[in-house]
Amino acid sequence: MAKGRYTLYAIPSTDKWTLVLNKETDTWGAFAYDQKKDVLRTDVKVNTRPDVIDVFTISFEGTEKNKTSLMIGWDNKDVHLPISW
Repeated sequence: MAKGRYTLYAIPSTDKWTLVLNKETDTWGAFAYDQKKDVLRTDVKVNTRPDVIDVFTISFEGTEKNKTSLMIGWDNKDVHLPISW
């Protein structure tokens, strides 16, 4: 995938989320979503955390060289999207 700006969409369900990176930027919500502009679409497993995240959080986790994980979490649930370069 090319370096650049993308919009992140999430389609949540009970046991997995579908995460989508889309080329269309500067949109508000999913009103102008166009699946033909997706550059990545992948399912990630929902994890139950031992602790609670009080505020909706998106962060990068991990310190390995050329590798990280995008974590999205809230309450006692989170998902992780592995990223490497």
